[in-house]
Amino acid sequence: MNCNSFQMDCAAICLLTTAVQFIPLSSTINCTFCVEARSTYEHCFKDVIECAYRDPSSLIICLNVYEKNGDDPAIVQHTIRCISYQDYYVPDESIRQVSAGGSCAFEHIQRCECDVCRTPTTTTTTTTTQITPSMHRKKHHHHHHHKEGSSHNRKHDQLVYPNNTFAQQFRDSGLYLKSSPCFLSLFGLLLVQLLF
Repeated sequence: MNCNSFQMDCAAICLLTTAVQFIPLSSTINCTFCVEARSTYEHCFKDVIECAYRDPSSLIICLNVYEKNGDDPAIVQHTIRCISYQDYYVPDESIRQVSAGGSCAFEHIQRCECDVCRTPTTTTTTTTTQITPSMHRKKHHHHHHHKEGSSHNRKHDQLVYPNNTFAQQFRDSGLYLKSSPCFLSLFGLLLVQLLF
């Protein structure tokens, strides 16, 4: 790692892994990270702060994760997960430094001990979410899917910059993808399943 390149604080990177909903492979033993900025506007980086304030959804913060595989150390899984500045605040100075760094290169990669990438010490699992009687689950699913879920989706589709968009994923093509519009409905169903 090059000491002259910008190194984001590891605590901020670990928070970013949560914000972008990064989930490592089960065989991952550790991760290294690199943060970069992208934009939906061609000339955003001429004045990145002005761009971020004018249209917060146009500035995209991307976390590159390089997962080391425990089954085969020669394999490194590269994942890019992104979130808009509108949905994840980054201090102005960090935005300037990340955008000045350009695309992630080897010298920008840093190692952080984030909980999400630590090898689990135990492999115990519980099945409490499957105890719910199937009759209740069907009734609950029917209620939200057809009544509240469909009307919520129509309202969500009309929003230009939804505030509840938590994470977007960039593929290597660089295209910007919105997160699923029914995330809140799915989250509600999951929460109800966990409570019952």
